[in-house]
Amino acid sequence: MKKEKEVDFFPIFLTFFRISLLTIGGGYAMVPVMAKEMEKKKWMSKSDFYTLLAQSQSIPGSVAFNLSILVGKKISGLKGSFAGAIGVILPPFFAIILIGALLSKFSNSPIVIGFLKGAYGAVIGLIAGILYKMITLRKWNFLEVLVGVIGIFFLILKSDYVLVIFILIVLTVWIGDKKWKS
Repeated sequence: MKKEKEVDFFPIFLTFFRISLLTIGGGYAMVPVMAKEMEKKKWMSKSDFYTLLAQSQSIPGSVAFNLSILVGKKISGLKGSFAGAIGVILPPFFAIILIGALLSKFSNSPIVIGFLKGAYGAVIGLIAGILYKMITLRKWNFLEVLVGVIGIFFLILKSDYVLVIFILIVLTVWIGDKKWKS
């Protein structure tokens, strides 16, 4: 990957810190905000961002943490990775401590329950938006669509075999892709 613009540590840290501080709903809720910030600051193209998002999902751990490291690295190398990671981690670290102390006191409050239900619905919408963008940005061939539809069908019927079905889908697409290209 080619670096588009070298950025210092502090702007990267502040960007990820602000995103992490103001976004409620976990890692996937941060993704559209991160995408918008990267585009607004012209730190990377939309295509590069979603490529990094796909890579971050293949790494064990939180998608927001993994994505902040990959995005930071693309923007500014190792110092960018460090800035992104620290920026994303600090707000939830302190928020968990604070909310844990408060939530035990007000967990039966209708306002708190209503807020959490509303946040839950918003997160579902954000994840659906990410999925839509990832699907529309990718170039699909017939085999990938067919295997994806069949895989989803089997997952609905037999959700106990998620790992087996996932491995079969990956192998089928990989083998099919090699055959179609040769």
